[in-house]
Amino acid sequence: MYSRKQAEWLEWSGLPEELNRLHGHAWVVFKKIVELDCQVSRRPGTIEIPVANLAVRCGLDAARTVQVVELLRREKYLRCFLPTEYDESALIEIRLPVKTPRTADEVAHDCPDPHLKNPGMFRYADVEPEDGDDEMLVQQVIDLYMDRISSKMNCFILEQIEMTASRFPMHKIRYHVERAANHNIREFGWVMKELIRDDGASPAE
Repeated sequence: MYSRKQAEWLEWSGLPEELNRLHGHAWVVFKKIVELDCQVSRRPGTIEIPVANLAVRCGLDAARTVQVVELLRREKYLRCFLPTEYDESALIEIRLPVKTPRTADEVAHDCPDPHLKNPGMFRYADVEPEDGDDEMLVQQVIDLYMDRISSKMNCFILEQIEMTASRFPMHKIRYHVERAANHNIREFGWVMKELIRDDGASPAE
């Protein structure tokens, strides 16, 4: 399991109480997403999991889980793509840096756990360094979307495009954007759904 210990500082940061003020189940859902992210990658990335599976692992029903994930997205703790069917895979990312009531330095100073004394090692405490190639890919997908699907753009669509550019190869993105255009589909979410289906990767269990 990658860096799970390095994410435990969040438990001492005041975040559990902060999230549960937003919604009584917000912390349990966010914590499970953190655990899944730590399982699949050394660096924060995108997890793929059916909403129904995430709900079971959080002890919630699927509708309530979607409600919580959407709330966490609106409060800028997550970026996500949620399909309309609960048994289809969602894509979820933790936004960096995670907003916490207490800073990483404060947690390192006060935390009784001797393994959490180096804030420079805390997962989610800092923004990942920007990659020029990643920025170029995002711009290519934006251009493709606006040229072939729709001129409509907002923060939610941009988040979806950024997630798509970081996860899928450009030739597949282009292929499914063209399919959308040929079928007069104007929603980028349709492209994401088709990319996930085409990807064939096993969802998180």
